[in-house]
Amino acid sequence: DVGLGARDTASIRSADMPTTSAPSPVTFRLIALVATLVSSVVPTAAAGRQDDSGAIAERVADAVCEARVVLLGELPSHGEARAFQAKAEIVRRLVERCGFGALLFEAPMYDFVGLQEAIERGAAEAGQLDRAIGRFWWTRELGAWRGWLLREASANRLVLGGLDDQVSVTSEFARAALPGLVAAWSAPRDRSACEEAVARHLYWRYDEATPFDDREKTGLQRCVRAAATAAARAEGLRGTPRQAMLESFAGYVDRQRAPNAAPDRDEAMARNARWHLDRLPRDARVIVWTATVHAARTRGGLRHEPLGARVAATMDGPVAAIGFTAYAGQSSMAGQPSRALPPAPPGALEARSTAEDVPWAFLDASALHRIGPAPSRLLGSFTEADWSTYFDGGVVIREEVAPVFERGGRGVRCG
Repeated sequence: DVGLGARDTASIRSADMPTTSAPSPVTFRLIALVATLVSSVVPTAAAGRQDDSGAIAERVADAVCEARVVLLGELPSHGEARAFQAKAEIVRRLVERCGFGALLFEAPMYDFVGLQEAIERGAAEAGQLDRAIGRFWWTRELGAWRGWLLREASANRLVLGGLDDQVSVTSEFARAALPGLVAAWSAPRDRSACEEAVARHLYWRYDEATPFDDREKTGLQRCVRAAATAAARAEGLRGTPRQAMLESFAGYVDRQRAPNAAPDRDEAMARNARWHLDRLPRDARVIVWTATVHAARTRGGLRHEPLGARVAATMDGPVAAIGFTAYAGQSSMAGQPSRALPPAPPGALEARSTAEDVPWAFLDASALHRIGPAPSRLLGSFTEADWSTYFDGGVVIREEVAPVFERGGRGVRCG
């Protein structure tokens, strides 16, 4: 997966997303009958083949409507338009039909704090939401949906939040707030130097005279960790958004200094997910928009325990993880030139579930189990696994397309 580092990270936004009407109940019954007959003859067939994203969104929403937390993945390249479109439609159905009340992004948590403060003042703007979400999703395919998100959040029907402790290039609120916040919780003699060190990092003001070397990393870590520790001990600040910002930033800086000794990104995101859940009503139901590699319910061959597994281990109530993948097509991350997805090997999950040019397929848990071990790019590069142990369902797109990106999220196309 691609991180959101201070130097080179992204934020996202887009424009008109087409809407599609859902099939009738009769259509669903016919589809289910056909799927049953096919699966009885060909055990590897998909559990539900549909012609458009709306039909797939309906099936996924039906499958996870009763869950407490739903994690929706995407390929780690974060650059596939049809997956974006389907995920947006699934989110809308889960909110409007199933009663989900929060959406958490694999994006820096800091600017969501600023967005929520603006919502409480009645002053939230589309640009704030764009900067909080980050540039990966500044695409035309998600434009109308982002407008819907802001309306729902401004009306207090949907809570929006970020999970990542990294700071992205679009994190304007983080850059404005964190230097002063660290200084405020530093010892008086250190305040000025610590504020300068944090600002230097967030604006990446390094040069030959002041490089980002071990000495600089150590000084930055000492400043931020001391401030986070002091804030955590203050009764009036514990559990507040500002204290969570400091703790997240301290974890990120710890990783800059000693990546093998500090909590990994999935652990940081799981901690922030728990912080959000603790602030929501006890019966709140949450959607997580992330990469499939983070959504997984088990570590398997992954380097770190994924976010989905950590959430499932600590959650009261059912957790559902839905992976997204594609057989072929184009991908483009945050406005970079589009590139072809690597070819799928024979027998790949993607090939078997979209045979005969089936454009979309939803494999529920039983279908994944019937397929058994198979190569798939669900986690990025092709790996063979029994994917029913990783996910509660998978959406497979026959032919992906690269999104149309919009600079600044305001309708100016990148490239």
